[in-house]
Amino acid sequence: MTVADRDRAAAWVRLAPGYAAALGLVAAAVGVAWMAGPRLAGANLAMLFLAPVLVSAVGFGLGPALVAALAAAVSFNFLFIEPRFTFWIGHPADLLTFTMFFAVAMATGWLAGRERDQAHMTRRHAATVGTLLAASRALAAATTPDEVAQALALQLMSAGAGAAVVVLPSPAGPRIAGGPTGLDRLSPAAAEAARQMLETGRATDGEDASDEAATGYRFRSLEGANGRVGVVGLRGQALKTDTAAENLIAGLLRQGTIALERAELAAATVENRALRRADDLRSALLNSISHDFRTPLSTVLGSATTLLDYGDQLKPAVRRDLLESIREEAQRLNRYVGDLLDMARLEAGALTPKREWVDVREVVASALARIGERTGGRRITRDFAPDLSRVKLDRTLLEQAILNILENAVAYSADGSGIEVAAYEDAGRVVIAIEDEGPGIAPEALKVIFDRFRRLERASDRGEGLGLGLSIARGFVEAMGGRIAATSPVTGGRGTRFLISLPKSTRTPKGLL
Repeated sequence: MTVADRDRAAAWVRLAPGYAAALGLVAAAVGVAWMAGPRLAGANLAMLFLAPVLVSAVGFGLGPALVAALAAAVSFNFLFIEPRFTFWIGHPADLLTFTMFFAVAMATGWLAGRERDQAHMTRRHAATVGTLLAASRALAAATTPDEVAQALALQLMSAGAGAAVVVLPSPAGPRIAGGPTGLDRLSPAAAEAARQMLETGRATDGEDASDEAATGYRFRSLEGANGRVGVVGLRGQALKTDTAAENLIAGLLRQGTIALERAELAAATVENRALRRADDLRSALLNSISHDFRTPLSTVLGSATTLLDYGDQLKPAVRRDLLESIREEAQRLNRYVGDLLDMARLEAGALTPKREWVDVREVVASALARIGERTGGRRITRDFAPDLSRVKLDRTLLEQAILNILENAVAYSADGSGIEVAAYEDAGRVVIAIEDEGPGIAPEALKVIFDRFRRLERASDRGEGLGLGLSIARGFVEAMGGRIAATSPVTGGRGTRFLISLPKSTRTPKGLL
């Protein structure tokens, strides 16, 4: 017996109780009429036989109602119209009565049964639309292929498909990506059927569904616009006996296929974006290293070579200058390497702040001490609030972020200019402001100064660097839940102000500030 034959047989089994009940109601009406005898005749008798027709129409639908109408007409004629126990109608008046009764019974059964079936279909259609809408929301919320597969399996099971399992391809072979809780593997027969369906789109028996008796599942392929994206195994009686349920399952499978394709495209897009970012980073890094590392290395190499070859002939002051150059360039290289390591930590997502209660004024003072003589002849002005709330953050990360901004201010301002460092707070945040008196930043450059390898064009090498300082500062501050921003110009068309905003654990009432 084929799958279609089994489905037709199952449909008859499902409909049989309605027809049996309709015939039972007619039989009950015959019994009542027989016991009533001559006391029930004419129109009253006809109304009695119309009752099972109406009940069958309302309770079981159009088909049982028509069967009840036919059975009621035959019984009425055979048992109660003279001559009785024959299908012959002896009197013209009885013929008219029977004809009208048959017509009314058929019309009543037709109209009432059709109305009942249409109402039932409307309810099922509304339920189907609701199920598809809920499935669409669940599948739209899933972002990865595995999340889509699990959401699809749950929706199929809630729609009456019994157990459902979603199998997706992988480099190691087909794998279960969604299904009942605790299901981590299929039987050998089911696994082979899923593999065959995934590879060819056809089950091992060559039909649209595999032999459920052998595998436990009926497998369906998920055919997307760009090929087969997976396989679904279904196990449930609803698929065998109910066309509406079958159509609902088909709709869910189509939605699942679209969601899987979307998730795969999103994953591929993220992967391609990551590859492009890696390529951009690699290219920018190579370009930066080829220039920014070569300059200090050339200085170190030249100074060391001069000392080795002509050290005895050089004056002490000259030798000291050469040694100072070696030290400065080595420190410069050390900062570059530190920047690269910090950026690698940020890119790898390996940055985990170690939070502790900190007074940001102490951190700013530490950063100013570290930058030390590199400020040259610039005037450093401190403007700290006398009372400042402590915040919970990583002291080391904050200090490095402030140091990077200070180095940027030194690099892009002239000797003798001023750098002001302030710390204050509002109700919800502690703010650190660093302002220089440099030439300022063009509006179009403000949008990208926190990007990696971004440097302002300068005529000299004073401000040369990898262009990672501000990017690292932003990464460190944001890792602690803070924000960083820049504004320029500040006054007189010059200067740049950087603001680091750090959240408080508890808001301070305005009356206490």
